[in-house]
Amino acid sequence: MADITLNITIPSEKVAIAAQGFLKIFPNTETIPGPEAEEGEETTLPKYTTKEWVEEKLRRILVRDVHRGLQMSANEDAIVADDDSIAVVS
Repeated sequence: MADITLNITIPSEKVAIAAQGFLKIFPNTETIPGPEAEEGEETTLPKYTTKEWVEEKLRRILVRDVHRGLQMSANEDAIVADDDSIAVVS
């Protein structure tokens, strides 16, 4: 099967509101170490721009849900052996 490329376009007049809503649910809080500030204090920088974060979070959600679906299928296909001798009334 060939690769599939997915593209999502948000119209320019809706980018701000879409980002506001998305970032409320999935805040862009991942950071990387930044340059040292004065007096040896460490700083951090955002790991992702807003666009990069939306792409990364959507990728993570897709991977998570593919795994969930595959696990659901595996659970439906699982067969538990009947063993009536598991408990005996005496």
